[in-house]
Amino acid sequence: MEERNGCGAGCLVIAIGLLVPLATMFAVVFGLAASDGIKWEARAALRQGTMGSFVAEELKCRGRGPCRWWGSYRSDDGQTARARVWINGYYAPELTEGSRVPALDTGHGVVVHRPGYFDPIGPLFFLGISLTCLFGPGYLMWRALWKRR
Repeated sequence: MEERNGCGAGCLVIAIGLLVPLATMFAVVFGLAASDGIKWEARAALRQGTMGSFVAEELKCRGRGPCRWWGSYRSDDGQTARARVWINGYYAPELTEGSRVPALDTGHGVVVHRPGYFDPIGPLFFLGISLTCLFGPGYLMWRALWKRR
């Protein structure tokens, strides 16, 4: 087998070996993002948090991205009131300006959730990237060594 640049599979193995720590760092970061997202989504799905109501004030859309209703939240017991929060779990056509809907504050900060709603897309996306970063370099190294045989 003729080598194109005089280095062959050995250079590929070295390059991949140098990228493994970087890929591991990315895997850890994306894994932490996935676990954080799963924590908030699971709390909302299990209805753990403070029940209250959300008043829709403004629909904001980002390019092709999702449209989110921004508004204010007030807990049922009157202890917590927050302005400038967005609600997760309602699609844009479901609400109108001034709509008052039940909401659950899971402690996230700027997000309140539809009670019982679980959105696995975001956490699964981060988990997939994390696993790809973790196992991708090893797979590439295995492929490079397998082709050498």
